[in-house]
Amino acid sequence: MNYSKKQIETVKRLNRRLLQQYGPQGWWPTTPEPGKQPVYYPGKEGRVVSDDEAFEIIVGSILTQNNTWTNTEKAIINLSTQNLLNIGNMAMSHPETLSPFIISARYYNQKSVRLINIARHILTAGGIKALQKIPTEELRKILLSWTGVGKETADSILCYAFSREIFVVDTYTSRLFHQLGLPCKSYEEIQDLVHEAIKPSAADYGDFHAGIVKLYATGDVKTFSL
Repeated sequence: MNYSKKQIETVKRLNRRLLQQYGPQGWWPTTPEPGKQPVYYPGKEGRVVSDDEAFEIIVGSILTQNNTWTNTEKAIINLSTQNLLNIGNMAMSHPETLSPFIISARYYNQKSVRLINIARHILTAGGIKALQKIPTEELRKILLSWTGVGKETADSILCYAFSREIFVVDTYTSRLFHQLGLPCKSYEEIQDLVHEAIKPSAADYGDFHAGIVKLYATGDVKTFSL
């Protein structure tokens, strides 16, 4: 897609503004130990996570669909106390056993089935390490083939769990780009613009996405302008 110099510069300016206003966000938060609240890692954006953390991020990306992070976090903590952030244990679970622990995540019956199936898909593929070796575009197609994984979720997994250079487009991003008069007709149009404006980097793409979420979480978007 062709974008004007003005559009590209606006995205660059937006990225700089968010970083100046909020600082690095340290996404994606992961659980330091069972029962503890997930922690952020500001200054370590784009870090290579462990296999266990990668699976937790995958789980979190499903749980946070149509849900607040606060309620997702409660479900994550419940799962950690039951040792269900372990791929093997998750894969061997039954929906009726899993669902009570993720009630706060909404649509918990549906999500419990999806999480179990995703865990089984990962094991069938050879585990997180095997998935890490797959090129980004191919891995994205694999993720999108899993029930419950759309573009936003797949890209969240790629960026945060697998440290891939891909920008996550969510509803907040679309709204903000519309507010700023930037191209926003499709997921791909927004993503391609960001990819053209910002040098490929899992750290920078992830923090830009996190900064936009922060802008909405604080309510500052109501008075925001560049």
